[in-house]
Amino acid sequence: MRFRRRSSVLPRASWPNGLERTEPLRGQLWTRSERSLRPPDVHWAWRGLSAGAAIVEAALLAWLWFGPALAVRSVEVTGAHHLSAGQVAAAAGVSGQGSVISIDGQSAQGHLLDQVWVRTATVQPLLPGTVAIQVSEWEPVAAYHAGPSTKLFLLSSQAIILGPTPAGGGLVDIQGPAGAEPRVGGRALDPQLLTALVNMERAFPTLLGQDVAGFIFDSCGNLTLIAKRGWKVYFGRVLTPEEFAGLRDKLTALKAIAGQVNYSSSDLLYVNVMNPSEPAVGLKSRQPAPASPSPGAAPTPSPCR
Repeated sequence: MRFRRRSSVLPRASWPNGLERTEPLRGQLWTRSERSLRPPDVHWAWRGLSAGAAIVEAALLAWLWFGPALAVRSVEVTGAHHLSAGQVAAAAGVSGQGSVISIDGQSAQGHLLDQVWVRTATVQPLLPGTVAIQVSEWEPVAAYHAGPSTKLFLLSSQAIILGPTPAGGGLVDIQGPAGAEPRVGGRALDPQLLTALVNMERAFPTLLGQDVAGFIFDSCGNLTLIAKRGWKVYFGRVLTPEEFAGLRDKLTALKAIAGQVNYSSSDLLYVNVMNPSEPAVGLKSRQPAPASPSPGAAPTPSPCR
């Protein structure tokens, strides 16, 4: 028996250029590597470029931050009177050793507002190397001392102790309760009461034709005005908003009896307006007030009630 040898020729396919190529049989694979068939991977190149750019940017930033190009060369301070320019710059945290771009204006402003003399502040870095600082300071409105102490302290309009002073300089003199010296930055009395005292001192020459020497505010909250001629006005307790508002009626009572009382007399000792509807007048020539005065008489020291 004769056998015919079967041909094992692979099926042929054509290339685009007309040449034939051999296709693999079913179940067979090409022996050529698939990696060689993929497009080239260029992502590593972009990653390298990005890393290089980041390094350059970091180096540039470090040079600007620490280098001499944008170093703080001058600090311009305006509006300071009780603080020196150096004190203002130090309080703001600005020095010539840093870079102008490292200055945080908001943070520096906050540091300045922590200073008792500073009312408002702005800090503005300016290229290439200037920092402009503008401040406005509190104006003292009164001189305060504790009890009979002669050591005076300046008060802002918010009744904050600004600092010691050798003399009152024509400011309203306020004597507070006796005790320890007030702390700088602390509040000596109610701001509303301080405003009333300052306004009263300014209005007294027009109201009664008299000048005010000062006020005494004791530990019980009682307020006494001392005229420059030496006589006194007893207002009673002023601790609450209602009592602050009552000072207006008491001043009106002082004005109402001006036709009956000679406020320029050397014989005048006191005027008691604790009850504004029944003001009482004390004269030096009269017999001293009794130990337990009536509501219209001059008060004597007593425990607070």
